Amino acid sequence: MKIDVLTLFPEMFVGPLDASIVQRARETGMLNFRVINLRDYTHDRHKTVDDRPFGGGPGMLLKPEPIFEAVESLTDAATRVVLLSPGGRMFNQVIARELAKEAHVLMLCGSYEG
Repeated sequence: MKIDVLTLFPEMFVGPLDASIVQRARETGMLNFRVINLRDYTHDRHKTVDDRPFGGGPGMLLKPEPIFEAVESLTDAATRVVLLSPGGRMFNQVIARELAKEAHVLMLCGSYEG
């Protein structure tokens, strides 16, 4: 199984992936787990991935260009793309089993604050 996580904060995944059962699955080749920095798909010198909302208001939004470029380069027709969001369905064992049937899953961490 291949899992790609597309995120602004790849350093947050270092510890959990290098321990326990996940580490053993990676070492045996059962799991190919990559953490990919969304900033690698930007083209300005500051690696800008966010912008102010067009309609005004507080906060920032992720730019679509780096997301589309990353998804297009990392996926094929068989890849299952999952957008993680605080307002979405709760990730649980049922969903984990469903995703485990896929050959390739791309998880996009699309919401952040700060």
